[in-house]
Amino acid sequence: MSEQLSKLRPDRDLQCYFREPSAIAALSQTSPSGFSVSGCWRDPFDWVVLEWNRDNVFEHPLLRNLPDGNLSGIELSYLEVRNNCISMDSTLYPTVEWPYLRIWSDDEGVETLYDVPLYTSSLGYATPIGEFTSASAVFQLGGLPTQGDYIVLAWLDQQFNYRLTLNDTLETAAAALAAAINQTGDGTVSASASGTQITLTYTPSTGANANRVGVYATVSGANTETWSPSWCNFSGGVSPAQWQVSLNFGALQGFVDPDRSTLVPVPTQNVRKMRWTWAADLQSRTFQRSEFSVAVTNWSAVGEDLQYQVAGPGSFRVEDSASAVTYSGDGWSSEIGNFSGGSIHWTTTAGAFLQCTYNSTVGHNLYLGTRYLASGGQVSVQVDAGAPVSLSLALPGEDVLVRVPLGMFSGGAAHTVAITNNGVAGTDFYFDFLEIAAPTYGLPDIPTSATTTLATDWDTNVSVR
Repeated sequence: MSEQLSKLRPDRDLQCYFREPSAIAALSQTSPSGFSVSGCWRDPFDWVVLEWNRDNVFEHPLLRNLPDGNLSGIELSYLEVRNNCISMDSTLYPTVEWPYLRIWSDDEGVETLYDVPLYTSSLGYATPIGEFTSASAVFQLGGLPTQGDYIVLAWLDQQFNYRLTLNDTLETAAAALAAAINQTGDGTVSASASGTQITLTYTPSTGANANRVGVYATVSGANTETWSPSWCNFSGGVSPAQWQVSLNFGALQGFVDPDRSTLVPVPTQNVRKMRWTWAADLQSRTFQRSEFSVAVTNWSAVGEDLQYQVAGPGSFRVEDSASAVTYSGDGWSSEIGNFSGGSIHWTTTAGAFLQCTYNSTVGHNLYLGTRYLASGGQVSVQVDAGAPVSLSLALPGEDVLVRVPLGMFSGGAAHTVAITNNGVAGTDFYFDFLEIAAPTYGLPDIPTSATTTLATDWDTNVSVR
């Protein structure tokens, strides 16, 4: 049996992007069961993403899966270990979307971005492998006790004080302050006193997050008492390095509201793309260039509709430059670049029109090769005597090449496709190709060439790292 392509396979179906020009990253050691993302942070706002995209624009058309965004029947699980990235359980404000799996999903013709939180107390998508270790801070009370003086420990929005009495010693004052913290605190920090020493301990589940919290020790009144140190960070908190992630794409919940306060079901029958994000960990001093890595193992995608189809025997493309395509109306231009066949036609003129008649010997799916972008307009597509179908090509904030399905059609007959630009004047319609794809599950067997090898060029960032 010839090789088949499956969705979410690391060595066939994922891509890596990073923040330019400062970060650099690469996807490597890919296999059906895992991968590594590694590189270098050069800026505190650096990030890297791993992307799954329905609209594969990289492979040769013979080896390129047909667009299929139905992930609703798939369950994905994997183990992840991060090194020098913001941790899975971090409570830092997400300046980039590192806590989320972002899913761009089309539901009844409207695309919505869903932020799926990977680790929360209410959702079990990510589970720590290993134990959390509590962070702690130790303070020594010294000097001389004076009636009416206050001794104070404070962190975040918590502040605790004790007013010394005539009979207090430094030991009794320390014990009284520790008791106040345990009795009236919010429960995240406990205190224990031993002589004149107070130890503050964060709850274990806070892990490494507590290491960023500072504690301040002060006195007021006659100021005959002292603290050593006068301030310090909690330290010693450890979060598990390894996490088990389990994602049932048929039952995900995510945020769509800007303040991310309400979880809603995520439709995954027509997903355009997904992104996992990792970001540079904070440094306590001037940011220093540093290496990072993300190791993913035990990657497993199972379930329904897992296999991709490809364009099989009898498939072909009608390029924008083909003689079978006729352009009518004013305003058509062509552009040379990284497009199918090396060129693309485009217009911003309302009413501009193109038509193509083709013959196919096999039953096939028909796709329009076009471009989604912020300035995209509206087109009307009619195949044979069928009813015209309106397509929106607008996609705010992006510029991507796509294949839009136009339907299934019979072989052994001629078919005529007519496309009219009926958007607002000044909006764009790009025509790259028509693809006549006879779907099959098996990749073609391509003869070996002894004189052909891999090539890289400067604009793909292959050799930057």
